[in-house]
Amino acid sequence: MDSQENEHTNEEEPPPPLSSPLPPDLATISSEIDQYISSQESLPPDAPTIIEKFLTLVEEMMEAYAHLKWTRLKEEDASCFLRTTNRVSSLVKMLAEFRSDYKYAYTINRAGSVLQRAMSYLEGEFKVMLEDHSKAPAPADLTSVCSAMLRGGYQDECCHVYFIVRRNALEEKIVQLGLEKVSIDDIHNKPWESLERDIEVWIMKFSSFAKEEFPPERNLLDSVFAGDSTIPEILFSALTCGITKHILKFAEAVALTRSSPDKLFKYLTIYEAVRDAVAGIGALLAQGVAPELKNEALMIRSHLGEAMISIITELENSIRNDHGKNPVPGGAVHPITTYIMNYLEFTAVYKNSLEQVYLEHQRLEATVAATSTVDAEGVVVSPFQAQILKIMDLLLSNLEAKSKFYKDTSLTTIFMMNNGRYMLKKIKKSGGLHSLLAETWYRKMSSDLHQYHKGYQRETWGKLLRFLNPEGLTGNNKHVKPLLKERFKNFNALFDDIRKTQTSWVISDEQLQSELRVSISNMVVPAYRSFLARYSQIFSSRRQTEKYIKHQPDDVETAIEGLFSGTPATSGKRKQ
Repeated sequence: MDSQENEHTNEEEPPPPLSSPLPPDLATISSEIDQYISSQESLPPDAPTIIEKFLTLVEEMMEAYAHLKWTRLKEEDASCFLRTTNRVSSLVKMLAEFRSDYKYAYTINRAGSVLQRAMSYLEGEFKVMLEDHSKAPAPADLTSVCSAMLRGGYQDECCHVYFIVRRNALEEKIVQLGLEKVSIDDIHNKPWESLERDIEVWIMKFSSFAKEEFPPERNLLDSVFAGDSTIPEILFSALTCGITKHILKFAEAVALTRSSPDKLFKYLTIYEAVRDAVAGIGALLAQGVAPELKNEALMIRSHLGEAMISIITELENSIRNDHGKNPVPGGAVHPITTYIMNYLEFTAVYKNSLEQVYLEHQRLEATVAATSTVDAEGVVVSPFQAQILKIMDLLLSNLEAKSKFYKDTSLTTIFMMNNGRYMLKKIKKSGGLHSLLAETWYRKMSSDLHQYHKGYQRETWGKLLRFLNPEGLTGNNKHVKPLLKERFKNFNALFDDIRKTQTSWVISDEQLQSELRVSISNMVVPAYRSFLARYSQIFSSRRQTEKYIKHQPDDVETAIEGLFSGTPATSGKRKQ
């Protein structure tokens, strides 16, 4: 029971109501002071005496308020204090008109001293209330005290207090989020895998901080300094500049790390985070972002941009320097095609940002006057588009050179079809990549694939179909039969060789594989069926028929269906 009583005794209780600290004669004499203030040219002879009496009463009020917290004052007492303080401010301004008159010298000095004391009290209370309140709208007390300080000519002191309190609050928030200043050496010595995770966390926290803290901060400023458009602008610009520059030290350190292809996409996310956060700050300022912060952000974006352009340029060099002469088995998609296209696919996700990076870099370098170039078709393209087109052309040239390492011309065309189809599928899948390369490039690539297809048919199946040509097979059977034997013999040998060889070739794209098989079947099977129907009866004995006609049309069709499977062919059996 005793412990419960002690606990109850120790609990903080609401403060007891305060009796009014205002001198009883203050209201009466204040009306006389108001009359003096309203007079514009002269003061009555007794003015110094009345003013001295008023100042004495104000000093008494100050004594009474000296140890009181503003938030504990009754509303009418707080209002009266502010009215009195404003009255002293007006009195000081009015007396300044008579500073050349010696009889007012003492009164002027004393009024200034009283005003300074009142402002000192308000400054302290303003600081305490501001520390207790951090979100808009500001309590009426904050706005009223701020207004009184501004009216009293203490704008610098008021702004200084606001800036220090709010800067400390924002810096405390930064520490809580783990966004405090980092060492450049620590960043550069950290393994990239670890730094990648730090970057993800930093972007999330920085973006969240900029969105959640800065708009309310601007609203609080507008609320506290209600009616003034200049001060909130200046203070908000100064606050956001200092705080954001502090946070951006991390981005600056990362931007100066050694670049490599795997860093491109993290650089891009940092670039976007810096760009968007600074743009968000600028949207809250009538005059835009402070030049100091703008320059800092531009410098970081410039470093990141240079690193990103260097990485993409290195992608060009990796293609140029790929001189491998070992052909890919079966004419499959080359690893360099897979690597480059996957990389470009991810790059295209950041198409808009990379367009901006290249334009900014071009302006900074001032290498050309224009911000765009013209491609081979006469179409105007942006610097980033030109870069992607250049990489694609280099890749195609590299693949064409590699295709020549195949001894079989047909396999050369299969290799180009495989790689070309892979590229087209990636482009079609990626809307950003498709828009970068434009429809003209896509159509040209499709046309090239069609030509490879025709070239393959001509090189492989055109040779086979020559043996099914009826030319020279007219006349009596005695003359035709030896020719037919030779034709069937050559057909069988070449067909078996094609089946054996091309079954192990690879076409990984199912649609392309199906298209090729169908086109081959349509080209070969009807011609072979017709040839058999016309000439098979020339062989009179079953033994001769089986010797020279090894394949029935269905056998040929089945064999064609097994082409390009990437597995060795098995011996085919003649259907009876």
